[in-house]
Amino acid sequence: MEEKTIYAPGELSGACTIHPGQMLLDELKSRNMSQRKFSDLIGCSYSVINEIINGKRQISTELSLKIEAALDTPAYIWCNLQSDYNMQMARNDKSLSAILSKIRSAAAVL
Repeated sequence: MEEKTIYAPGELSGACTIHPGQMLLDELKSRNMSQRKFSDLIGCSYSVINEIINGKRQISTELSLKIEAALDTPAYIWCNLQSDYNMQMARNDKSLSAILSKIRSAAAVL
């Protein structure tokens, strides 16, 4: 019988990290809505939406509420997508990984 491996939270990550702006772009495309039209609809500058879609800016809580109002997708989904992206990026940061490893080693002897 094959032994099952049990993973701790955070030990598994996706093959690639996808910024929530890519999800927003997919949503806009599925609705045939341009970035400019969307930015006008939610009262946000085009450059902010474009930076989000290009992964250069985060989706804030306030913006997630505006997206919810415009696209009828719950704001918490956008917040969670951003939080998950941030967590994956932090886990992939080699310098942070080294620091976390030192912390775990020190905490193990306590």
